[in-house]
Amino acid sequence: MTDQPVDDTAVAQALVRRYDRDRYWSALFAPVQLRGDLMTLYAFNVELSRVPEQVNEAMFGEVRLQWWRDALDLSTGGEKTGHPIADALAQTRLAHRLPVGVLNDMIDARMFDLSPEFMPDMPALRDYLGRTAGAVFKLACRITGAPEDRTTKACESAAMAYGITGLMRALPYHAARGRLFLPAEHFAANDIDPYALLRGDAAPQLDRALTNLRLSVRRHLAAFREEAANLPPETRPAFLPLVLIEPYLDALARHGHRPLQDIADLNPAARFWRIAKAYYTGVI
Repeated sequence: MTDQPVDDTAVAQALVRRYDRDRYWSALFAPVQLRGDLMTLYAFNVELSRVPEQVNEAMFGEVRLQWWRDALDLSTGGEKTGHPIADALAQTRLAHRLPVGVLNDMIDARMFDLSPEFMPDMPALRDYLGRTAGAVFKLACRITGAPEDRTTKACESAAMAYGITGLMRALPYHAARGRLFLPAEHFAANDIDPYALLRGDAAPQLDRALTNLRLSVRRHLAAFREEAANLPPETRPAFLPLVLIEPYLDALARHGHRPLQDIADLNPAARFWRIAKAYYTGVI
C-alpha cells in the first residue's frame, strides 16, 4: 500500500475553513479556477497570523517567520519545501505573478506580533494593516485579474475598515496576553492608561474611545464603498468579508458588551447569508 500524494490546495482550503471562515465562504463565490489560489493566499495569511500562538518565546517566532522568507526564496528557484501551504503558494505566486516584495512585507509586518511593544499611533497602525489585511486584499484582487491601478484605493480603505474591526473584536484576547494592537496614542488622548487596559480596567472613558474607533471604521467603509463603484466586478469575492463589518460593529456597541472580556461574534448562518446576499446583489 502506497501513501497518497498530499493535495496542497486541499490542505490550504481546510486551514482557511478552520481559522478564517469568513474568507473561506467568500472564496467559494469566486470562479472555480481561481478558488484554490484564493484559498492558498488566505492560508498563507493564516499561517503568519498564528505564529505567536505557536511559540512560547519571540525568538522562536522569529525563526518561523524567517523560515517563510527562506521558503519564498526557494520557490523562486523552483524548489519544493515539502510544506503544503508554502508549495501551494509557490504555484499561486507563479500563476498570477504575485509580487514577492508584497509577500515578504506580509511576513515582516508580523514581527510586530512578536514584539512586547504597543501599537504607538494611527500612522503605525495604517502601515501595519496595509502590509497585512491590505496586502491580502491587494493580492486577492490580482488573483482575480483586476488591474492594480483600479483597486489600490479600495484595498487601502478595506484594510483599515476590516483591520480595525478585527482588532477591536480581538481586544480581550490581546489584552489578556499583554498586547495592544490598537493605537496607544488614541487611548491616551481619551485619558486612558494603556497599561490599565491590560489589567482589565474598563475606565468610563473606554466607551468613548471605542465609539470613536467605530466611527472611524464607518468612515473607512464609506470610502471603500465610494471606490467600489469603480471596481471590476470580478473583484467582488475578494471584498465580500467587508459586508460583515457593520454587524460586527453593532455587536461591539451592543448594550452589555464588555470590551475587555467579550469577543463580539455573529451567528455563522447569518454571516454566510450576508456574504451570499452581497455576492448576488453586488452590494457590499
